[in-house]
Amino acid sequence: MKIYFFGFVFMSLQFAGQSTFQAVGDAKHAIFFSLLRKVVIVVPLTLLLPRLGLGVIGVFAAEPVSNIIGGIASYLTMRMTVYKKIRNNEKITNSKVIDKK
Repeated sequence: MKIYFFGFVFMSLQFAGQSTFQAVGDAKHAIFFSLLRKVVIVVPLTLLLPRLGLGVIGVFAAEPVSNIIGGIASYLTMRMTVYKKIRNNEKITNSKVIDKK
C-alpha cells in the first residue's frame, strides 16, 4: 500500500492542471494528460517493471511512477501555456487602461 500511494501528491498536480486546462477551454491538453498517465505511462510500466526484476512490486510501483511523471508534465505544461495567456491578457488590459487615460 505504501508503494502504491506514494505518488498521490503528484497526482494532485495533474488534477490541478487538467482542471485548469478545462477552465480556460483547452480541452485538448486536459484529455491528453488524462490519457498520458493511464494509457501511455501506467500500462507499459505495469508490463515492463516486473520484467526488469521488480516482480510484483513493479506492478504496484507503476502507479506512483506514472503519477510523478504525469503530474510534473501536466504542471509544467500548465505553467508554460496558461501563465503565458494570463500575462498576455494582463498586457492587453493594462494597455487599454493606459489608452483610456
